[in-house]
Amino acid sequence: MAATLQRDEIDFAAYMRETNPKVKVRAASAFEEDLQKLFAPKQRSRREPVMFSTKLAGAIEFRPGELTCWAGFSGHRKSMFTGQVALDLCVQKQRVLMASFEMLPVRTLERMARQAYGLPQLAPATLTAFSRWTDGRLWMFDHMGRIAGAECSAVARYFAEELDGAHVFIDSMMMVCSSEEHLDEQKQLMTDLVRLAQETGLHVHLVAHAKKPGAEGESKPPTKYDVRGSAAITDQAHNVITVWSNKAKQAALQKFAGDEEALAKPDALVTIEKQRNGVFEGRFQLWFDEGSMRFMNDRSSAVEPYVMHQESLV
Repeated sequence: MAATLQRDEIDFAAYMRETNPKVKVRAASAFEEDLQKLFAPKQRSRREPVMFSTKLAGAIEFRPGELTCWAGFSGHRKSMFTGQVALDLCVQKQRVLMASFEMLPVRTLERMARQAYGLPQLAPATLTAFSRWTDGRLWMFDHMGRIAGAECSAVARYFAEELDGAHVFIDSMMMVCSSEEHLDEQKQLMTDLVRLAQETGLHVHLVAHAKKPGAEGESKPPTKYDVRGSAAITDQAHNVITVWSNKAKQAALQKFAGDEEALAKPDALVTIEKQRNGVFEGRFQLWFDEGSMRFMNDRSSAVEPYVMHQESLV
């Protein structure tokens, strides 16, 4: 089953060490080999990990050494969406740590299991199979509530160095920084997490909240300029992706479940607002299946169980 990292059983203090800053002045010619690789014909047999289960598959890769900020209004299914991202990465045999400070690990696993099998209810044997499948793919940091930025970074570094981790999901930033008003603290956390990603090769997925909407309410999707807190969050992130739920559609269907006009509209808009080392920036319409808690590319596609043992799905 998915392994848990217990806060009181591991000495994370050893991983809070500061990296001694070193000025590395090197001749430009020392980078020739790397430069040659950048200009060499692209003959990759396999891409970096992606979210293969949605349209994002062809738009962004989750490259080592980068930080992606996932942002959106409260209650707009950011955590549910990033859980599906994490599941996709696990299927691609990436080693993933979920550090959710707002939800019990078992609740996160419940969502991911439903997404994996495309069903609202799973039999005991299926849950056993899912738990065994997560071994070597998925770890959970067993802690709820606030956590200091230094300790959060130490947990991620421990996962990278001791467990050969590849991706860590931190949900959410407001549980790491003591107040949204402490802009310097947020800037320092971003600096530390970006440096951590670069030093360890981790891809850090950081969930952040959008500012409370203005007079227009939640009818307008947020942009990277609406992320709550310091501008350093989006400035330093390599990628910024917003997740928005169509609350107007939900309200219409509560009044009349057969409202065809509402059903035809997307349930979510996911927008790649920034991608420093990629090409695409733009928006995708997605539909949401309540039973499986899975995001789908369209309204009509059947929800099929994941193929759980593929190394490469792209």
